[in-house]
Amino acid sequence: MAGRYDRQLALPQIGPEGQRRLAASRVLVVGVGGLGLPAAAWLAGAGVGQITLVDHDRVELSNLHRQVLFTEVDLGSPKVVACARHLRALNPEVRVVERPERLAPGNVRALVAAHDLVLDCADNFAATYLLSDHCRALGRPLVAASIAGSHGHLGVFCGGAPSFRALFPLPPADAPDCAGAGVLGPAVGALGLLMAQEAIKLAVDPAASLAGRLLVVDLWHTRTSLLDFRAAPEPEPAETVAILGTPELTPEDVLVDVRSPPERAADPVPGAVTAAPRQAARAVFFCATGRRALAAAVRALAETPGRPVGVWLRQPGEAPAPLASPGACG
Repeated sequence: MAGRYDRQLALPQIGPEGQRRLAASRVLVVGVGGLGLPAAAWLAGAGVGQITLVDHDRVELSNLHRQVLFTEVDLGSPKVVACARHLRALNPEVRVVERPERLAPGNVRALVAAHDLVLDCADNFAATYLLSDHCRALGRPLVAASIAGSHGHLGVFCGGAPSFRALFPLPPADAPDCAGAGVLGPAVGALGLLMAQEAIKLAVDPAASLAGRLLVVDLWHTRTSLLDFRAAPEPEPAETVAILGTPELTPEDVLVDVRSPPERAADPVPGAVTAAPRQAARAVFFCATGRRALAAAVRALAETPGRPVGVWLRQPGEAPAPLASPGACG
C-alpha cells in the first residue's frame, strides 16, 4: 500500500528532507474559523508535526457555510475541540493541541515562543498587531490573512521580513468584518489554503515564501496583485496604537469604554469614561473584542497626532487596579 505522503515526497521541493522538516515543525493557528479551519486541515494532511489551535468560540449554525470541516453534530462545541477531533481523524500522526481561550497579551508571548511559525486566522486587527509585535520580537514568521466579501489579502511578516505594522501602521478606522460585509465561503477557504501553502514553504524552503510581500485578491472577479514591502521601515511608537494587557495599564491611563450601554451595565469597569478627554494622558480604549476599541483609537490618533493611545484587550470581568479617578479624566 502506498504511503501517506508519497505524492508529496515526489515533489522536488519536498522530498524526504522536506518531509522531515514538516514533521519537526510546530505551527500555531490563531482562529479556527473560515481561514484557520482549512489551513489547519491541509497542514495536518501534509504531516506537520504539531498544530496548536487557539480560539475561544463555539461552533454556530452561521459558521457552516464556510467552515465546512464542521458539521451540525459539532454545533455548540468549542471550535478547537471540534477541529482537533477532525484533524486527528484525518492524520493521527499529527499532534494537535487544543487551547480553548482568547488570544491576549497575557498568553501571546508564551504561545509564539513555543512554535516555529504562526498563522493569524483571527481576522481581527487587534490580534494581528499583537501577534506581529511578538513574532517580530521573537523572530518567528507570521502568516496573516484577512477577507471581507470576496476581497482579501495574504502576507508573510516578521521572521526577517518587516512586521505587519511596517505595512499597516494603522488599520482603516472603518475596516469591515465578515459579520457586517458578509463573506463568500470558497473565497475565505481559498485564502486559508494559501496560508497553509505559505506555512509549508516556510518550513521547507523559506526563500520560496511570500516573506515581505502581500498578495491582494478579488476572488469574485478573479483578480490578484502583489505588493512588495520588503523595504518598508518599522513605524515609530507615536505613529501606532499599543495593544495592552491589564498588567501593562498604569494609574495615569484614561480608560475609555466604547461598548454599548447594555454591555457596560452587564460588565461594568469602575472609573472608565465613555469619551476620550482632550489631555496628554494615554487614552486606552476597550470593548468586547478589540475591534471597536481599535477603530476608536485610530480616530483619536488622527484627531491628535502623536498622542499616546492604546487598546486594552480586556477579558470579561477584568478591572485594573488602581484606576485613574473619574475626576482626573475631565
